[in-house]
Amino acid sequence: MRGSPLLRALLAFIVILMLGFPLRHLTRVHADANADAAGKATPAPSPTNAVRLQLTFTNRPASVRVLHLGNEIWQEKPAAEEIERDLKMEFPKEGVDLQFEIEWPGESLSAMRAILTDPEGNTLEKSVWGSGAVTEVVTFP
Repeated sequence: MRGSPLLRALLAFIVILMLGFPLRHLTRVHADANADAAGKATPAPSPTNAVRLQLTFTNRPASVRVLHLGNEIWQEKPAAEEIERDLKMEFPKEGVDLQFEIEWPGESLSAMRAILTDPEGNTLEKSVWGSGAVTEVVTFP
């Protein structure tokens, strides 16, 4: 056997240590660049705008509640067959989820058509079907 095992281990440790400094510098630069990119990619919250919500029912409901992010934004008791209102709420580009809680008298099949006009003037239409008490989350893209 040639050479000392202790000397070979010390030489390998020095080589690994010398390669560690440039590697640390390269990875730290990438981490800083990723942190800057992540900070710039976060959009500012959009201002609260008025959206128009029109609800049309096949049968007159006993009550209607509309919730956004768990907060009640509109309630009608008793409701007419056609109702509409301007709602002040945040409307991001990705869309908005509205939860409808509708109570129709009787057990006959009924429907609701919801037409939402976003702050840019685009009209989005969705429907909810059911009988009795119905709770449904509807996404407006």
